[in-house]
Order: sequence, then C-alpha cells, then structure tokens
Amino acid sequence: MSGFQPGKNGFQDYRSKIHLDVDVCVIGAGAGGCAAAAALAESGLRVAVLEEGSHWEPRDFRQDTAFAFKNLYQGRGARTLRGNTVIPMPGGRGVGGSTLINSGICFRCPPSVLQTWRDEHGCETITNERFGAYFDRIWETLGVTVNPVAVQRNNNLIFKSGAEALGLDGRFMARSAPGCVGCGICQYGCPTGGKTSADRTFLRQALSSGTVGVYANCRVERCETVGDHVVAVEGHTIDPETHEPVHGIRVRAETFIVSGGPVGSPLFLLRNGLADNTHCGEHLVVHPAVGTLARFAQEIRPWSGVTQGYYVDCWDEGFLLQTYTVSPDQYFLLLQTAPGPETLEILADLSHVASAGVLVHDEDSGGRVRWTPAGPDLSYFMGEGDRRRIIDGLRLCAEVFFAAGATAVAPGRLGHRPVTTMAEIRAALPHDVPASHLPIYASHPMGTCRMGADPETSVVDPHGRVWGWSNLRVADASVFPTSLGVNPQVTTMAMGLLVGHSVAGRV
Repeated sequence: MSGFQPGKNGFQDYRSKIHLDVDVCVIGAGAGGCAAAAALAESGLRVAVLEEGSHWEPRDFRQDTAFAFKNLYQGRGARTLRGNTVIPMPGGRGVGGSTLINSGICFRCPPSVLQTWRDEHGCETITNERFGAYFDRIWETLGVTVNPVAVQRNNNLIFKSGAEALGLDGRFMARSAPGCVGCGICQYGCPTGGKTSADRTFLRQALSSGTVGVYANCRVERCETVGDHVVAVEGHTIDPETHEPVHGIRVRAETFIVSGGPVGSPLFLLRNGLADNTHCGEHLVVHPAVGTLARFAQEIRPWSGVTQGYYVDCWDEGFLLQTYTVSPDQYFLLLQTAPGPETLEILADLSHVASAGVLVHDEDSGGRVRWTPAGPDLSYFMGEGDRRRIIDGLRLCAEVFFAAGATAVAPGRLGHRPVTTMAEIRAALPHDVPASHLPIYASHPMGTCRMGADPETSVVDPHGRVWGWSNLRVADASVFPTSLGVNPQVTTMAMGLLVGHSVAGRV
C-alpha cells in the first residue's frame, strides 16, 4: 500500500509495506489522539492516525470476556502494577482506545486542579476560558447527558436511596451515552451504539474533512531523527487474529503527536531515546478503587441498568463513591469466600446483590513506567494517606448500603466475612488494614509525561511539545501534572484539542 488514503484503513487493506507522507502523524487513536485529529482537521492538514488495535462497529462487540480481553484490552486484560500490592490496571485497545470499554462518565476537570497546573507547574495555556470552551465543545460533541431513571435501574437507585437517607451529596452521573438502554455491559464495548466513544465522535468529525486517514492494526516501534527533528516513524501492520507483525509501515511527517496513553507514550519516548527517565515514565498516578458488595432482600438484578450511574461527592475528603456493575465472572473474583458451595450459593443469589465502590484521588501514592529487555515494568506504591482514604470510603460505602436496607455488606477487604450491622463496619475496616489486603483496581493512569514550564521537572512544555524536539508532541492523559480525582476522559479530550490547535497555530 503506497500513498496516503483518507478514511478508514485496516488490516484487510494492507497488501505490502505502507509508505505515507503527511503533515501530521498521530500515534494512537484514544481520547486524546482522536480529539487532536479533529482539531488538526479544522485547519485542513493531512493527518495519518496510526492505531495498533482494530476499527469496531457496535454490531462487532460480543458479551464475552475472552473476546473482549483479546481484542479490546491492553495486555489481554492482564496488565498489572507491582509494588506494596499487586493492582490490575486495565486499558483500552482499538480505534477509540479506552472510550470503547469505559462507562462514559463525564466530569469537567475541577477548577482547583487546573489552577494548580497553572500556578505550580507553569501550564499557562490551560486557562479557564480556553478549557471552559473545550469542555463545552466536548459536552456537545459527545452528547453528554444524565440518563433517565428508566435506564438507571436498581443498582443505581438503591445506592441513591441510601445516600439520600444519610443526607449525602449524591447525584446521577453525566455520561457520554445519550442512547444508553441500560444493558449493563459497557466494559465489553457498547453493542447498541448508545455510547458516543471517541471513534464515533471526534474521529468521525476528523474523517468528515477528507484530509484524515486512520490506519488501524499498525504498531509504531521506532523513529528516525535528524538534529532536533523527528523525520519518520516505522513499525508493522498487525494481524488482528494472531497479533503478529506482517508488513512494514513508514510514515514521514512535519509533526508527530504521540497519543499512546500513560503507558504507551512514555515507553515509546524512552525506547527511542526521545526522553530520558529523569521524568519520562515517572510520576505515574492512578485513581485507586475498591469495590463493595451488598445483599438485599429485594431483587436488584445488577446486570440490568446503567453500569455506573450514581455517585456521592466526597472530593474534598479525597474520594468519590461510585456505583458499578460487572459481569458474573468478575463478581466471582470479588467474593471473599473459598470456591465451593458457599460461593456457588452467593452466585446463584446474584440477582439480590448490589455493588459500589470508592475511587481515591491519589495524593501520596505514585509509580513509574519503565522499559526493560523483558518488556514493560509497571510499578506503583500505595501511600499511607491514600490507603486511609480508601478505608474511609469503604466505611461510608457500607453505611450507604445499610441505610438503603442491605441485609449484609461484604466490604472490600480480602479474607473478611460480610457484616450485618452498621456497628460492625469499623471493626471490619480498621485504618491499619494493609494495602495488600485490599483488592485495589487501578483506574485512570495519568502523569507519566507530565506538562510543565521547566524542562528540569517535566517532559512536555505547556503546548505539549517534548523538550528538546521541535516537532514532537504528546496528547493524552500522560501529560497531566497531577491526578484529577474525577474520571478523566473529558480532560484528556481537552488536552488533545489543545495540542492539535497548538500544532495548527491556533494557541
């Protein structure tokens, strides 16, 4: 395949080595990459978007964990962090990135976080006016809305009733799922098209310009440089069935934007000597999360309804409570009982189980991303403050469930039996529970190519340009200087718009 082809391209279109010559090459088609492509297309630039995963249509998704892990998740769903505990850290794979498999939750970045980025990190491009306009555009582009009660259903409504009984500040979450029908399987890809993922919104806008080509099933591995200029990137097309490399690919461009996410972006920079490990790959932050299950006398049917629809705002205390549901096999992994009759009895009674959890800011924890001869090394150490905030959140989560009428609550603590009264909560969740006894889930990695005004303390400048390179930028959540404390897809898209407009000379 030779010559730039606008529109969607995939493995079935590749018959030989690919040679492209464009204005801008975007590496990665997640939330940041798709938004950057849309911003670039507005200026008529020829843009090639390269993505290791495949194109997907709603009809292609299956309610099948093995299929999803193979096709839609990084590391086939097995990516983990090591440290003072082992933490799963999922990530999306495919055109659309993690927006293919997330719950579509939309929060604007808290103003105090943007203020910190300006005041403490020198990110002068992140003005309230500019990002306010970006957030407004994202809201309109994604069709962000609060889903009606008819599709929220019992898992969200029961938690809402408990929060209201305790007088907590709770509300339904805004989501990029205006057509949600409440099928409860967001993590498998949305089979109805009700969720407006990045590939179906920003990338669709980019493609409509006629100047953007998306090349799925293309893995970028190395680059060619001259002086402070990146001249070309090279890699291979990837067979979507075997994940094996097939044909070569080489792309020349005036500007390159890396949007591989907080793991992929620093690894690409480090492997190619485009940044050193003083800060690149460092400062990994996530939102540690732990779930809680509760049994009710009435039927909940957690598989029915919005996957994550309701939250309690404890942001000032360092955490949020959010409802969630998963597939039965994932509920099985959360149970604190040994395999056998007791576990099977719980699963048989799953229709009476509700689930919610705590999501923590990440204020004193941290990790890093490194490349080794054996492959990526991802590490993360839970801080004492964040561990205590998880415990506080789990206590409150249990209180909400009991206030809603739960007959038993299984707190997110390994090896602990369910509790049956409010009075038992603190004994079940003392502040000295070690991190290794908490089934932590790493949501929303951020920060490994952080933005700043000083090359001594950051990886990219306030326009997303990698220090030391004239035409290389990063546009994804890796550039966040700190954790957000809220779900990050909207802020990631805003960063993509910022970097795209900066390349086009509009910032």
